[in-house]
Amino acid sequence: MSLSPISLLTPKDLGTKDKIEKVAEQFAAVLVSQAFDEMQKNVLKSSLIPQSQAEKWYKQWLMEIYSQQAVKTSFKPLTNMIASQLANSEYKK
Repeated sequence: MSLSPISLLTPKDLGTKDKIEKVAEQFAAVLVSQAFDEMQKNVLKSSLIPQSQAEKWYKQWLMEIYSQQAVKTSFKPLTNMIASQLANSEYKK
């Protein structure tokens, strides 16, 4: 399971609160996932036990799941701020 692409909003969708919140959540998850990836790059790696490609994919998938869950809980204010900006955007006018 990976992050779904960010849904597209049409002008008529901007009046739909559920659609705006979904897109805001997806966008925030992408931002948080990128932050997690950057943090993971700073973890010291050892050559004692080499990492397989499957393990790299699994860690990437796990970070995506963590980011989706974090956006629903800890980063809810970020999601709300993005949704607010989308609801009041110039695109709506």
